[in-house]
Amino acid sequence: MRAPRLLASAGLGLVLSSCVSPANFGTELDRLTCERQYECAQGTFDEVYGDVGECRTELDGMIGDLYACELDSCSYDASRARQCLHDLRSGDCAEIVDGSAFVRCEDVFVDCDMDALYACAGG
Repeated sequence: MRAPRLLASAGLGLVLSSCVSPANFGTELDRLTCERQYECAQGTFDEVYGDVGECRTELDGMIGDLYACELDSCSYDASRARQCLHDLRSGDCAEIVDGSAFVRCEDVFVDCDMDALYACAGG
């Protein structure tokens, strides 16, 4: 089982909202990642984090700047973002633990200007 910090690299408050904004996608992804990891892999989760809040703080810190770079350097696909969050909400625990529930989350930011993205991300 991988801890949420590893799944974040694969990087519910919207409650199936029809609009997932670019500004709140990263926050919702981090929140769902932590909540579902807590639910599905509590023993391992507890070894890494004290609680869901600590997990969210760490994920927000680790990948918050990357979200900002993606927003500046890529196109945001709202349909893919909604599907990503839906998959995380509805995936069974086996899909959460093995990472397959996160597959569609990898294609939310598309058509990136890779030079600008690498420059922004410090690469």
